[in-house]
Amino acid sequence: MSLRTSAKRKRILRKAQRTETPGAVGLNLVPMIDIFTSLLIFLLLSSTAVQQIRTPKSLTLPLAATVQPPNDTGVLTVSTDGVTWQGTLVMSLEDAQATPGNILEPLKAQLMLSPLVAMQGAETAAGTQTRGEVNILADKAIPYALLKKIMATCGDAQFARISLSVNRRSINAVGSAGLGATP
Repeated sequence: MSLRTSAKRKRILRKAQRTETPGAVGLNLVPMIDIFTSLLIFLLLSSTAVQQIRTPKSLTLPLAATVQPPNDTGVLTVSTDGVTWQGTLVMSLEDAQATPGNILEPLKAQLMLSPLVAMQGAETAAGTQTRGEVNILADKAIPYALLKKIMATCGDAQFARISLSVNRRSINAVGSAGLGATP
C-alpha cells in the first residue's frame, strides 16, 4: 500500500471515531413510516361519508341507476302497512288509496307540524319559506297513483324538494334491463 492511501484511511477512521459517541443508538424510521401509513389508510377509509337511510325490512325499494346519495331529511315511508312520517303511522294504505282527490288530509296535517325554514338564496319576503326537503321511501309494489297523491300532498304542505329513494344498481344492469337494448 502506498503511504498516501494509508494516511487517507487513517484520517477516515479518526473522523468516524469522532462522530460516533459510545452508547448512541441510530433511529430506525421504517417502523414509524409503517405506522403512519397504516394510520393514513385507516383515516381515509373511515372518513368517507356514506349516507344511508335506514330502510325498514318490510320495504323493497325499486332499483335505479343513480349517482346522487340521499340527503339527511325527513323520511316518509309508504309500505303495505301504511303511510308513516318519521316512524309515526299517519294512515293506512287502504285509506290513502280510497281518498278522493290528490291531497291526503291526515298526511298533510302531520306534515304541517314540521317547521318552516327560509329558502336558500332567496330574500326574506313573503312566500319564500318552505318546510325543506322530504325523502319518500316507498315499496316497489305501491301503485304510482298513490305515490302521485303522496307527492302532491308533500308539495301542498310546502316542501320545496321531494325525493324518492331507490336502491342503486350498476350502470351495466341498466343497459341489460331493456333500456334501449333489443332482444
